[in-house]
Amino acid sequence: MEPNDHGTPGRTVRDLAAMLDSSGLTVAHLGPDRPLSLTSPVILDPLERLPSAPGALLLGVGVTTEDPEPTLQAAAQAGYAAVVLRGAKSPVPPPEEMSTLHTAALSAGMAVLLVEGELSWRQLDTLLESALGAVAENGGAPTALGAGDLFALANAIAAMVGGATTIENLQEEVLAYSTLPGQPIDLDRQQGILGRQVPHLPENAGQYAAVFRSRSAVRIPGTGESWGRLAVAVRAGNEPLGSIWVVDPQDDLPAEAATALERAADIAALHLLRARSGSDLARQRRSEGLRRLIDGDDDATLVARHLDAGLNPPFAVLAFEPDLAPGAEAVTLTRLTDLVSTLSESQRRDTFCVADGGAVYAVLGGVGVDEGPMLRRLALAVRDRAARALGVNLRAALGKATDSAGGIAGSRRSADQALLLLEPSGEPYVSAADLHSRLGLLEIAAFIQTKEDLFSPAARAMDSYDARHGSDYARTLLAYLESGRDSALTAASLSLHQNTLRYRLKRIRELFGVDLSQADDVLMMWICLRGMLLSRTPVD
Repeated sequence: MEPNDHGTPGRTVRDLAAMLDSSGLTVAHLGPDRPLSLTSPVILDPLERLPSAPGALLLGVGVTTEDPEPTLQAAAQAGYAAVVLRGAKSPVPPPEEMSTLHTAALSAGMAVLLVEGELSWRQLDTLLESALGAVAENGGAPTALGAGDLFALANAIAAMVGGATTIENLQEEVLAYSTLPGQPIDLDRQQGILGRQVPHLPENAGQYAAVFRSRSAVRIPGTGESWGRLAVAVRAGNEPLGSIWVVDPQDDLPAEAATALERAADIAALHLLRARSGSDLARQRRSEGLRRLIDGDDDATLVARHLDAGLNPPFAVLAFEPDLAPGAEAVTLTRLTDLVSTLSESQRRDTFCVADGGAVYAVLGGVGVDEGPMLRRLALAVRDRAARALGVNLRAALGKATDSAGGIAGSRRSADQALLLLEPSGEPYVSAADLHSRLGLLEIAAFIQTKEDLFSPAARAMDSYDARHGSDYARTLLAYLESGRDSALTAASLSLHQNTLRYRLKRIRELFGVDLSQADDVLMMWICLRGMLLSRTPVD
């Protein structure tokens, strides 16, 4: 097959017709199967001489099927591959017009395509340009796609797959939808189109999670009055960009439709990337700056100043940790970040949100000493909305306040540590300020664990022995020390007989060489044991 002017193997009018089958464009006369040029269609200007364009498509605007011969002859002389015409009196010309058209096409040796239905010339131009562009982007390989702007892409997919189509971003906003006649839609799609936003339904979270977990098209069965869908995630590499949804009223779209939708997602990714606005890039730059702040950048003060003039001290970080469904982490975090931003920024002007390491962080400025109750209400409101809108369970923690931008990373760290101390099935919110002593002990214990010569040998031996033998010597000794060495109180707290307690204390002295009369040794042993216990024991 000869290469065309793009250096790819030539594609013919027959290939194009197969690509756009059922899209509103039909073959009236095939003629010589000439190679197509992967360039934009040429629109006929009756006031100017037809330019030479070998292999191009000519849109015969104003030319009818009643008298097509002059245009077809001129197109053949100028090297065009095909001419696109519209019926003179109806989308489907009557037999006498079709006979005239065939005679003229045969005489000129020119392929003719007919516009059917309500497809406008503008829509057709976009559809054809995108279809040819899709072939060029795929190295000359024909795919049953046509997509210039997103609406043309939606129409091309709807024609190819066989169902009304919507294209959405990660925020479940409807970016484009198909408008082909004869494809039924349900109330959910109607509402989504009218509001340009997918209606909130309880099943949304599970359905979107299933779509973004899969690398293939996913069938979503109908529920109640909502019809089924065939859906696929749109990605650029591993980065999710959005999704495509095709209405499947009878849940019977064939396997070929799923394959075609998966191919469509590859092309849709290119268009979604192009459709990203300047505000998306600004948000990306802001997110990078926020990550520098919460990670402890050396230029934190400068970064904070450039984020926004309203981000003033004192600062604090409010952390949200979700239970993420496997395979949908990136998408869930993106949507959760938007949710946190919407709720928190509506209540506090100097608030910026960013996702990092599986959690979402709200960096708060101007935190007042009396804002604790309000921030707790905010965190619980976010948690409630995330559960209802995204089907995600959240835990939240407020980090310690700081007067310097350089301390924002420390606030984030204290929030992360507080999250570690939260019981998954218990209280969903905690403030690091309420855990000051416990977090301080964690910091000390973490530091000591990195210093082999500082860590209590007795504590390490005791912890190792308990792990190997299933004993409880470390917990017994901690309870004894924390009760002021009161045997009766310790035995009661551990539900032990006092004789059992005395035996355990005796074994601790024998096994680990613990001398409770040495205050310094006892202090270091208690810090180490307490730190290890805290790191393993969530807050009730």
